[in-house]
Amino acid sequence: MKKMTILLPLVLAFTLTACGEKKTDTAAAPDAAKPAEQAATPASAAPAATETAQAPAAGDHPGKAIHDANCISCHDSGVYTRADRKMQDFAMLSAQVRRCDANLGSKLFDEDMDKIAAYLNDSYYHFPK
Repeated sequence: MKKMTILLPLVLAFTLTACGEKKTDTAAAPDAAKPAEQAATPASAAPAATETAQAPAAGDHPGKAIHDANCISCHDSGVYTRADRKMQDFAMLSAQVRRCDANLGSKLFDEDMDKIAAYLNDSYYHFPK
């Protein structure tokens, strides 16, 4: 039992830090950890309503809404703009998006993770693809 008391905080700490820096504001929207299509509309919504809810506003990147619904629950844009960024290329960025998805258990579609990586790259990193 004593080992369990020691291991549990270590496992939790590792799990929470594996995705990146934590946002200082810990209050997150209840739908933040759900995939974009689940967070945007209820399951009983008509297909036309789903398409409307997911359509980005004019000028928005297609990955921004998915990012905002899933990624900002852990960290804000400061992780992308800090001087000592950990991402060195697009492949590394894409792999990190997939790790974050796995850590959160959000089970995003591959296409959604690609859109998030493209949004982050286009907005912050500017790596060649």
